[in-house]
Amino acid sequence: MNATLGKLLYAAAFCVALPLLLTAWAVRLDDKYPHLPAPHALAPAGWPIAVVGAAITLRAMGDLWQRGGGLPMNAFPPPRLVATGVYRWLPHPIYAGCGALVFGLAAAARSGGGLWIVAPVLGLAMVALVIGYERIDLQRRFGRARPAAWLSLPPAGPAAPTLGQKFAALLLAFTPWLVGYEACTRLAPLGLAVDTMQPFERTWPVWEWSAVLYLGAYAWTALAPFVARSQSRLRDFTVTALWGTAFIIWCFLVFPFVSAARPVDASSAWGALLRLDRLYDTTACAFPSFHVFWAFVAADVWGDRLGRRTGRIIAALIAASCVTTGVHSLLDVIAGLLAYQAAAHRDAIWARLRRATERIANSWHDWRIGPVRIINHGAYVAGATLLGLWLVGSLLGPQFAPAIIAVALCSLLGAGLWGQWLEASSQLARPFGYFGGLFGGCAGLLVVQLWRDEGWYLAGAFAVAAPVIQAVGRLRCLVQGCCHGRPADAWLGIRYHHPLSRVCKLAKLDGVPIHPTPLYSIVGNLVIFGLLARLWIEHTDMAFIMGAYLILSTCARFMEEGYRGEPQTARWAGLPIYQWLAVGCLFAGLALTTLPAPPPPAPGGGSFAPLLYALPIGLLVWLAMGVDFPDSPRRMSRLA
Repeated sequence: MNATLGKLLYAAAFCVALPLLLTAWAVRLDDKYPHLPAPHALAPAGWPIAVVGAAITLRAMGDLWQRGGGLPMNAFPPPRLVATGVYRWLPHPIYAGCGALVFGLAAAARSGGGLWIVAPVLGLAMVALVIGYERIDLQRRFGRARPAAWLSLPPAGPAAPTLGQKFAALLLAFTPWLVGYEACTRLAPLGLAVDTMQPFERTWPVWEWSAVLYLGAYAWTALAPFVARSQSRLRDFTVTALWGTAFIIWCFLVFPFVSAARPVDASSAWGALLRLDRLYDTTACAFPSFHVFWAFVAADVWGDRLGRRTGRIIAALIAASCVTTGVHSLLDVIAGLLAYQAAAHRDAIWARLRRATERIANSWHDWRIGPVRIINHGAYVAGATLLGLWLVGSLLGPQFAPAIIAVALCSLLGAGLWGQWLEASSQLARPFGYFGGLFGGCAGLLVVQLWRDEGWYLAGAFAVAAPVIQAVGRLRCLVQGCCHGRPADAWLGIRYHHPLSRVCKLAKLDGVPIHPTPLYSIVGNLVIFGLLARLWIEHTDMAFIMGAYLILSTCARFMEEGYRGEPQTARWAGLPIYQWLAVGCLFAGLALTTLPAPPPPAPGGGSFAPLLYALPIGLLVWLAMGVDFPDSPRRMSRLA
C-alpha cells in the first residue's frame, strides 16, 4: 500500500470513524439501558474534563510532529523518541487525553452508556494496545533504557526520593483507587446483595472513640509517600497499591457483598463524625476492606521511620477499628488483610506460579498401544470440556441438552478445520485453533437459533463458561508447547526441556526462558470469568454477556499475543494474524452489546445430569487432541 494512502486511511479510521462509532455505540446503549446512572452533579465538570483531555491529546500529537519528526500513528511511527514537552510529564499522553475527552463528553451529555461502558472499554482497549504492541515496539526501536516521564514509577534504588517523585507516587497510587472506588459505589449494590456481617456481630457494641483510628487512617495512608526514605520503598508502595487496588476493585465487581453498618450514637462528637463519614459512603464496596489494605501498605513505609513493629501495631489497630466502629464485618477485615498479603508478596506468589507452570510444561508423557499414542495433555482439554459443559448445562437446565451438544460439536469441528487451514504443516499435522473454535461455536449458535430458537441462551451460557474452558485447556498448551511465548527475562520466563514440546522441536528454544503466555491466559480468563458470572447473576441480557466476553477476551488475547513467539504464526502489516482477529472480534462484541436479547432463564440448578453428555464429549475431545498415530504419514494423523 502507498505510504501516503496508508496514513490517510489510518487518520480517517482513528480521527473520524472511531469517534463516530463510539458516539453511535453510546447512543444505542443509552436507549437500551436507560437505568444506567448518569450523575447530574458530574455533568458541569464534563466539559472542562473534555477540554483538558483534548488539549493534552493535541499537544502530544504536536510534540510527536515537531520533536519526533513524524505522525502519531503506530503503523507509521516517528523516527525519533520524544521525551520532552507533554511526554516529559505523562508516559502516554495521547491515550490519557483521549480517555479524559471521552469520559468528559459522556459526563457532559449525561450518557450512562458512555460513562459506564464506552469510556471503560476504550480505556481497556488503549491499555491492550500499549501492552500488546506499543511498549514492545518502543523497546525494539529505542531499547529499554528510555527517559521516564514524571508520572511513572520511581527507579529502584537506595537514593532518597525527590518531592516530585513523592507527588507522582501519590497520584499513581491513589487515582486508580479513587476512580475505581467511586465508580463501584455508584453502581452498587445492584440486584443481589449479601451482607457479610454475621448475626452475632450485630450485637457487638460500637466504640465511638475508636473513630480516631478509623478516620485517622486517611492521614496515615496519604502521608505515607512523603515519609519514604528510599526510591525503592516508594516504588514498592506504589506497585503494591496498584496491584491491591486492581484486585479489590475486581472483588467489588464480582462479589455481591455489602456490609450494613451497626447503629451509632450521634450524640457524641466521635459518633457524629462517624455518621458524617457514613453519609458519603455506601454499604457496598466493603469486601475486601480498603481501610485494612491501605493501613498495612502504609505501615511498610512508616516502618522505616517508626520501626517495623510500631508500624504494624498501628495498622492492626486501624484494622480493628473497622470492626469497633461498626463499619465493617470480620470477613471484610480478613479479606482486606489477605489482599494486602497477596499484593505485598506478589513476587513470591509469581515465583511459585512460575515454578509450577514450568513443571507442568515439562510433564509430557505418553502411552503406546500398537500404532496408537495416548498423550497425557489430552486429559487437560478433556477436563476443560467436561467442566465447561457441566457449567453450561447447570446454568440452562436439562431442556437445553440437545442444543448444548450441537454447539459443542460445532466448536470442536471449527477448531480442527481452522487449524488445518491456518497452521497445518508436515510437522503440525493436526493443530487446533481458538478462533476456529469460536467461529465454529458461533455457527452452532446460529443453527440452534434457527432450529430451536435458543441461540441467545446458549450464547450467554457458553460466554460465561468459555473462560473456564480456556483456562483449564491452556494446561494442554503448556505441555504441548503451543501458544508459547518469546524469550523473556529469567525471573519472568519458564524453560522447556522436553524434546517433543513444540518449544524445543519447532521454535528451538530448549532451555531458553520464555514468556509463560498460557499462564497469562489462565489468569486473564479467571478474571474474565468472575466478571461474566456476576453479569449472569444480575440477569443481564444474553447479548450483552456475549458481547462482554468478546470485548474482554479479545483485549486479553491482543496483549497475550504480543508476547507469543510461535515461528509458524502468520503476520500481516506488522501484526500477528491473531491480533487482527482480536480487533475484529472486539468490534463484533461492541455490536452485540446493543442487540435486544432475553435475560438468563430460570436457574437450571447444578446437578449431575449434564455429565451424561459432557463426559462422552470430553472423551471425544481427548481423542481429537490427545490421541494420535505418530508413525503414520497420513493427513491429520500426528499431533506432534
